Amino acid sequence: MTKRIRHYVIKITELHRRLGGVIREVALSDKHFIIEKGGLPVVVMMSITEYEKFLKEWKGQEFDQITRLFGEEAERQGLTEEKLMEELEEDKREPNR
Repeated sequence: MTKRIRHYVIKITELHRRLGGVIREVALSDKHFIIEKGGLPVVVMMSITEYEKFLKEWKGQEFDQITRLFGEEAERQGLTEEKLMEELEEDKREPNR
């Protein structure tokens, strides 16, 4: 089950007044603050823990996409897993190729 992200919108003028408290709140929770300037969202504030989780998930999705594209290209070229493994073994034996 996916955890629901809790985000709160705060105007930059309010953030100026409450910066210390907002930083403390973000650091000690899973809340994300969307900071607005002139009525437009411009920045997201989240704890380093939440940011690292985000990066890990994003990198995982990026890896999945690259893997899928690689598989599609190998299929398009008619390469089998066995043929790819043979080519890798050849490359190991001839590193300056």
